[in-house]
Order: sequence, then structure tokens, then C-alpha cells
Amino acid sequence: MISDATESRISARLPEWYKKRVNAPTFLLLPLAIKGKPFGLIYADKAEKGDLVLDEKELALLRTLRNQAVMAFKQSS
Repeated sequence: MISDATESRISARLPEWYKKRVNAPTFLLLPLAIKGKPFGLIYADKAEKGDLVLDEKELALLRTLRNQAVMAFKQSS
């Protein structure tokens, strides 16, 4: 989770396409991967920096959702 993407060390790492098209000041990324190979992403953002606030329980639920999505993809292939 990135709470302030406008911070110089974070902003320097963001790709140009993201800055031009999305440019959300706060966001969350949860990659979906099977056997170490990424195939998808759960993404959430907010328009104001610091507005995306999740406690540990909410973050754990999102991780569980990600893990269940990965398991569903594994079973479907």
C-alpha cells in the first residue's frame, strides 16, 4: 500500500503511463501470481493522499480474497 505517491522517492519509481493516465496519490496493489509468475492484480486507489486507510483485519481480508482468486485460477486451468 502506498499512502503518498507524491513523495519523491515513490513518484520516481512510478511508470510514466501511470502518472499520465491514473496518477492516484494513494493506492494498493495486490499481485496475483502462480508459481512465481504474475498474471493479474487487485488494485484500489483514492483521489486524496492518505484517504485509503485499511486496518490489519481489512488488509488480511483482502489478502484472503487474493489467495482465493489465485486458487480459483489454479483450479480452472
